[in-house]
Amino acid sequence: MKIGKTLLSLLVVISILAAFLTNTYAAGNDKLVLELKVGSTSAKVNGTESKVEKPYMANNSAMVPLEWITTAVGAEVNKKNKVIEVIYGEMNAEITVGSTEYISNTEKKKLPAAPVVKDKATMVPLEFISASFPVTVTSDLKKGSIKIVLEDDGALNDLSFLTGGITSPKVGNSFYGWSLSIPSGSRIVSNSFKSDKVGITNESRSLYFEIAVENKNGRKLAELYNDILYNSSVRNSKMDPAAAVPYFQYTRLSEYDESLRVKVFDKGDYFYYVTINCYDNSVTPEKLLTDKYYENIMNSFSLNYKGAVKGVEDISRVVQGKASFYNYVTLNLDAKYLPWSINVPAKWDKVLSNDDPMTTCLGLDSRHYMRITMNTLGDSGSLEEYVDNIKEKYNKYFNARVYKFISDENATAAGAEARNLKFSIKQGDKVYIMDELYFTKGSFVYEITVKLPEGEYDKLIGQFKETIDQMDFYSVDEGKFESDFEKYTNKNVGIRVSQQDELFEYINKTFSWSVKLPGYWTKSGAGDDSSVTFTEPDTNASVMVYATENSSLSRSLTDEEKFGIMKVLKKVYGATPVQSSVNEKGYQMRVYTYKVESADMDFFAAVTSYCFEAGDYSYCYISVVPDLTATDRTVNEVKDIWKTFMIKK
Repeated sequence: MKIGKTLLSLLVVISILAAFLTNTYAAGNDKLVLELKVGSTSAKVNGTESKVEKPYMANNSAMVPLEWITTAVGAEVNKKNKVIEVIYGEMNAEITVGSTEYISNTEKKKLPAAPVVKDKATMVPLEFISASFPVTVTSDLKKGSIKIVLEDDGALNDLSFLTGGITSPKVGNSFYGWSLSIPSGSRIVSNSFKSDKVGITNESRSLYFEIAVENKNGRKLAELYNDILYNSSVRNSKMDPAAAVPYFQYTRLSEYDESLRVKVFDKGDYFYYVTINCYDNSVTPEKLLTDKYYENIMNSFSLNYKGAVKGVEDISRVVQGKASFYNYVTLNLDAKYLPWSINVPAKWDKVLSNDDPMTTCLGLDSRHYMRITMNTLGDSGSLEEYVDNIKEKYNKYFNARVYKFISDENATAAGAEARNLKFSIKQGDKVYIMDELYFTKGSFVYEITVKLPEGEYDKLIGQFKETIDQMDFYSVDEGKFESDFEKYTNKNVGIRVSQQDELFEYINKTFSWSVKLPGYWTKSGAGDDSSVTFTEPDTNASVMVYATENSSLSRSLTDEEKFGIMKVLKKVYGATPVQSSVNEKGYQMRVYTYKVESADMDFFAAVTSYCFEAGDYSYCYISVVPDLTATDRTVNEVKDIWKTFMIKK
């Protein structure tokens, strides 16, 4: 167990995208019948006309529109680049655009033809539908007819958006209070776990709509407007702070050269982003702004919807103030698991960035959250021994100037016997209480850390622990899960620089430098050795070395322009360095000293950067010591490593 896993890792926002539509259309019917025809955009849902991307034949298989079908049956769809995850009940399949190989409930399978994307519709072989859903498929491919029948298993959804069956179709979100008129034939293609981001498409008009809600977190509309103007290639823009609901809007081209019109409203605690995206190349951004048709759609957006209004389909996924978060764990292309879910207050979200698939962070913000991590007992024989080892490492590696142990008690959490550690840490000028719960489910240990400001702890801890107690756990193949986790850990945690703990000299032959580190430090980096990172796994202290070849162009660049990590420190962490220069190791060096205090990123550390030129290369040597583990031992160890750094001539 490494203490960095629970407390020090930097926590990629993964949204759960789901098509979600309550059967008012087929009331009284006990089945769903979908009818399609090869080569035709006309389809039927329980006998009512609908428009789809044309099915076609490929490799003797009928290719059908995935999103249209998954929306009808009520399946969840998550997309990340070319990988598409489809979830229905206990079925979890993952397909890849352009590949015939796919995974169904961790089992590798093969498709007769590779999925492709046509006008934003993913076309998949009909065989994938019959294999993945409890449906009966009949087809006469000579005539081109296809029929898909799903018996009502309680998952059938409202089909009004598929069929355009509402006379004046509108969608709305009763939790966030908005509604929008949409063209007939539109359908919902994505809906985040708490419905703060919704995607709607209308293929016949080449339109895609997105409504996103974002907490203002103290920002002003004018600040957001200026940020967008500064960071985007805006074509036309306007701001009206005196409107009944203050707003600004702008047009631009997307990264795919598609026309966009975005209008941002300021009301209450939120900014509301309404985007019209047209992927018809004949429609310019200017036309989206001036054409009456698009103007009417944008002007239909209202922030007065409270729910239960005839003609408005409420797509909110918030029920009694709670939203369900399902935690899917992906360890490799062959392994995806659903170990747990939890109902969280709707004002919570996924917070902080996280590269660890076994860790999820949920809460109000980076100052009020809980981090849920799954681990194995490892060499520990019991939970008691596991937690005792963690406590011992905290006392050994944590900096007493910012860390204060409070208590160690037995407790219950999520229906299990638990161990409860509590301590405080000082970050900047603020003190936070860290309340940690440890318990086992099957062969896995759950580590849940609640972080709250000291002055708010007593008021808020009850809500967090009540939420934890509502966790649901699911059956998974624990043997395979544990094996995949071990393989993932061995591959990604970094490789010890030596099997022995004594000093080891690492030599980078490609860029002619060397450094000596204790053997228990780990190494990771770029394949071409241009950047190498060494980390002390128990303290998260790190040393990074970057090298770039000199050229006539690079000689005119600043250090920040040469080395992206310095730009990250400034732009992402808001750290401004104190600059000085030294003559050391035979080179004139520019020294940048940072005091990183980023509450938003939950990262507090002392960072020192040495930049210099030697021979054909420019170098940037960076050391990072987190405040929480900045003991005299750790600080001196990092200083000693710098003393051994050499350029090989």
